[in-house]
Amino acid sequence: MQLNKQTDYAVRVLIFLGSAPDDRRCTVSEMSETLGISANNLAKIVNRFANHGLITTIRGRNGGLRINPETLDYPLGELVAMFEPDCELADCTHAECNMTEQCGWRQVLAGSREAMIAHMNRFRVRDLLDNRAWLERILHQPKAVAGL
Repeated sequence: MQLNKQTDYAVRVLIFLGSAPDDRRCTVSEMSETLGISANNLAKIVNRFANHGLITTIRGRNGGLRINPETLDYPLGELVAMFEPDCELADCTHAECNMTEQCGWRQVLAGSREAMIAHMNRFRVRDLLDNRAWLERILHQPKAVAGL
C-alpha cells in the first residue's frame, strides 16, 4: 500500500511540531519553507488536526501552532486512517470486473489494510521523536544568511 502525499505531509507536520522547543509556536509559512510543502496543503492538514484536537492554534501577532501534549500518545494507525479513510488496496468498482459480488481477493486486501493499521497502532507519535535533539537541530535552527 502506498500512502497518499497528504498522509505523508501530516506525519511530517506532527514531527515538526513535536520536535519544536516547548516554548515555541510554529507557523504554517515556517513549516512550508522548512519541509518544502505548499502552505495550502499545510493549512488543510493543520485545520484537520485542530478540528480533531491534536494541535492548538493561536491567532494574532504572537500566534502559531503547538502540538498538544496528549497527541504524543496518538496511535499512528489512527493518524493514517484519518487521512486514508476510504483507501482500498485495489479498485474493485470499475466496470471491467464482473467478479466483485463474490470475489475473495477484495476481502484479503481489506484484511491486509486492517493488519497494517493495527501494526501502525503499536506506535505513537512520540516514537517518531526518538532523536528529538537531532530533529530540533535540523528543523528548528535558524537558517544561515548567505554572506554573513
